[in-house]
Amino acid sequence: MVSEPSKEALCLHTLNLLPELGPTRLKALKNRFENFSNAFSASFNDFIDIGFEKTLAEKITTHLKQADLEKEVRILSGENINLLPFWDERFPELLLEIPKFPALLYYKGIMEEPDELCVACVGTRMISNYGRIVTPNILDPLIDAGVTIVSGMAYGVDALAHQRTIERNKRTIAVLGGGLDSKSIYPRNHALLAERILECGGAIVSEYPPGTPNFKQHFVARNRIISGLSVGTIVIECDLQSGTLITAKHALDQNRAVYAVPGPIYSETSKGPNNLIKMGAKLITEAKDILDDLNLENLPEAKQNQMIFGDSPAETAVIKILSFEPLHIDELVKQSGLEAGEVSSTLVFLEMKGKVRNLGGQQYILSR
Repeated sequence: MVSEPSKEALCLHTLNLLPELGPTRLKALKNRFENFSNAFSASFNDFIDIGFEKTLAEKITTHLKQADLEKEVRILSGENINLLPFWDERFPELLLEIPKFPALLYYKGIMEEPDELCVACVGTRMISNYGRIVTPNILDPLIDAGVTIVSGMAYGVDALAHQRTIERNKRTIAVLGGGLDSKSIYPRNHALLAERILECGGAIVSEYPPGTPNFKQHFVARNRIISGLSVGTIVIECDLQSGTLITAKHALDQNRAVYAVPGPIYSETSKGPNNLIKMGAKLITEAKDILDDLNLENLPEAKQNQMIFGDSPAETAVIKILSFEPLHIDELVKQSGLEAGEVSSTLVFLEMKGKVRNLGGQQYILSR
């Protein structure tokens, strides 16, 4: 299902069609004009004032004069592609924490939970029999515990990670290095896998607009999104030159956990994870190692209780009263029987924990 994009999201998409405008420059435009739609009426000199070089300023000015927003809507709709800009309340919260987070995500499928618990699984395209045995042994308990598996839909470990998830009829997210349109899906042989991911309630995601080729440098950039969506990254088989290690480095730079599955010391595809372990990655041999490390052994029960109970009696009382309809703080004080100051401080802590959203005007709702 494709939702109608807002004008602001559509303007951001139109700017994102220019490859020269990466996350940093797009955010510079946002800071200068407040709204991306305002950039459409900007002059050449306005772009120069931001600090853009003359050739780029000319290119943006020409591009925006020729822009056809209605045509872009038709293209997106025809390919069943949705827009998820960084200010949208559904934008993944963990992704907002990374350096140079994407200003815009294109996605097919479902992206509704900003605090979704994800773990990435990446590895070699040349998966061995050892890898084929290890991958399901590590992932199946995580999947059954309610963890969303994130990977890159490449051959080998990536594809197996997605496959294990959809075989259990669970959700998985594939992050691609090119456009999501039918002509750009890569690898082409995984078009059916992409369909199955969507059928099982998953999502296919990219920061690149429809029609973008899968250039090598795009895969390097997309790896930061795979790790950025996830609380931790599992590395299963790769050599020392593998792009998998770039994902692991991104995870470390993002202050996320890196888990490495050790392998035979004479195997080329074990050198990557074995070396990560030497450098301080957490050695894992079973899913329990990850569940214990992330304190997720009772994940389904914990996720259910998270919205019903808080970390204190006051938090629990406030959470039970709030819903997805805005409620004024005065009504919260009245219904909870708590002092106004206690309600106010409790709301601050709940907002910091991501359980409550402040809509302004002292109006509050549950985050999800």
